[in-house]
Amino acid sequence: MKSSKELLGKLKYGDFLILGTVLTVSALLFAFSFFPGEGLRAEISLDGEPYASVELQELEEERLIEVGSCRILLEKDGASFLSSACPDKLCVNRGKLKRAGDTMACVPEKVAVVLKSDSSDGFDAVVF
Repeated sequence: MKSSKELLGKLKYGDFLILGTVLTVSALLFAFSFFPGEGLRAEISLDGEPYASVELQELEEERLIEVGSCRILLEKDGASFLSSACPDKLCVNRGKLKRAGDTMACVPEKVAVVLKSDSSDGFDAVVF
């Protein structure tokens, strides 16, 4: 088995340059993932019909919206389901939506929340 000194001795300058570049780009992408998007709008619908549309950046304090039996918490940095009468609670366990394109729905209650942005630099789609 080769020691780490032997392995490091075989690496060239270009190898360290590539490794440094990959680590730097990864660190920047990781850091930027914590910043919420600008101009986010939460669009809430009930049974496929628009129920409410709220500009999240304009909120002075958190806002609670009750749609049917669902309670949705809106904050400057995102939206989340607080409670629902559905049996599996997938909507509540989804967590907070923070980026444009994030979507969550409570299917039994027919309530959906979508975060949208007016800027064109957001995502076209989010796939899980």
